[in-house]
Amino acid sequence: MTGLDYGLPSTRDQHEARASLVIGAGEAPGLSAAIWMGGARSILGQALDDSTLANSLVIDCAGELAPSYRTIAAEWIPCVFVDHDGPIPAMRRLEDTARRAARAAGDGSFDAVYVMCTHGMNRSGLVAGMIMRELGMRGSETVERIVAARPGALSNLWFRQLLAEG
Repeated sequence: MTGLDYGLPSTRDQHEARASLVIGAGEAPGLSAAIWMGGARSILGQALDDSTLANSLVIDCAGELAPSYRTIAAEWIPCVFVDHDGPIPAMRRLEDTARRAARAAGDGSFDAVYVMCTHGMNRSGLVAGMIMRELGMRGSETVERIVAARPGALSNLWFRQLLAEG
């Protein structure tokens, strides 16, 4: 369950959602959209606004992104899963979502792909990395880019290993 499910105030009322650029459009072969990762309650990164989301695909990995962000985005994909060290029951859904986002990042459908979770560290890092892996990047490079974009990210060693060895 998320804060929204309990009728708590919107996370947008507490903090603006923020994201950090992981890889820019054109920085990898076939990549026409930038890939960002962030959090609904993050203090790190650039604040999201209407203009940044208007032509963006947003993947919500925690279900905590405020409804206003969901409706502003060109497309919003809920892909909620738990941040824990160990196998992910929803792995097939994550893989399908990463493939779908990689296609969209390569075909010019969107200007950007934003992968969001609560604080923008583990779940968003895993899915952003999975998207980059789908685009043909090496596991070690995905981990390096994610950690450089969001210092402290991928502290979940299971997620880090999935990307590095994947």
